[in-house]
Amino acid sequence: MQSDGKQRVILPGARYGRVTVPSSKSLAHRELIAAALSGVAEPKIRGVSRDIEATRKCLNAMMSGGHEWPCGESGSTLRLLTPIAGVMGWTGRFLCEGRLAERPKMVFEKKSRYVVPGNVSSQFVSGLLMALPIADWDSEVMVEGTLQSASYVLLTEAVMQAAGLRFEKQSEWHWKIPGGQSYQISGGREIEGDWSQAAFFLGMDNVEVDGLNPRSLQGDRAVVDLMDAAVVDAGPVPDLIPALAAHAASRHGVTQFINCGRLRLKESDRLESTAMMVNAVGGVAMITGDTLVIRGVPGLRGGEVETMGDHRIAMSAAVLACGAAGPVTVDDAAVVAKSYPDFWRDFERLERRP
Repeated sequence: MQSDGKQRVILPGARYGRVTVPSSKSLAHRELIAAALSGVAEPKIRGVSRDIEATRKCLNAMMSGGHEWPCGESGSTLRLLTPIAGVMGWTGRFLCEGRLAERPKMVFEKKSRYVVPGNVSSQFVSGLLMALPIADWDSEVMVEGTLQSASYVLLTEAVMQAAGLRFEKQSEWHWKIPGGQSYQISGGREIEGDWSQAAFFLGMDNVEVDGLNPRSLQGDRAVVDLMDAAVVDAGPVPDLIPALAAHAASRHGVTQFINCGRLRLKESDRLESTAMMVNAVGGVAMITGDTLVIRGVPGLRGGEVETMGDHRIAMSAAVLACGAAGPVTVDDAAVVAKSYPDFWRDFERLERRP
């Protein structure tokens, strides 16, 4: 693999070996917040990404009395900390970078009943659940419609319970939350590996992945069952779609990814950028409404992939190279630092067999 500044040329051929993936980014955000509000040591995080560093910096700025809160391009940082700032009465402004300012965001108001649309981002629900126990009033949270990416809310509940917070579930997505509570999580907790990052290596077929919890609440654990599925519902697992599409691009058959609308609200218009990525290396990808269709082409020719500033597109290009006859060039390989700074190091350590 050759690198020239931000551009990287990935040589074709299957990869073999094993890797240890970073800690779950979703859990790390939540555990960092719980530790800060508990006044204990940070959790043990393997592989700190830009997004995790954003949450750390934002928390430090908030809790030290600062009025400018940097959240980089991290939607989790912004959405999880907005309600906490509101409940705590902190005044300031979030500093957003990249497409984050264009992505859906929350305006927090103090009230006793919150109704959240389920079709935008589960982070809005998680932010309220993490903030309202420390409010000085009782409240309830309800989801309107179908909750997308519901597994992330289950992760939030697990961290809340570990922190000793109480809530009562009236139904699956309806919570009553007593106010006046306090966080009491233990310091230095170990965070399990990230299934969404494992997806890239699992999509290479011959790479073993360490550091994962097979009983994890992470919804992206479903990658094991979805890798060779003919139809994939993107609603519960939007972060898996680029890796799954790259895997599907070079295998026989047709794969449909349905319910992909929310991919347009990611770091790139991820529905478009995923299709462009596959087509750029000789694959066949088509978009119809919110459905992405991939027709497998064994022996992709290779080509140049534009990441559109999206870390998951860059890492998916490595999956494409494993099923390609020619090299795959990535225009901005450095974007992986958003979620997996050591991705290229770990990828380079694998054995390549042309």
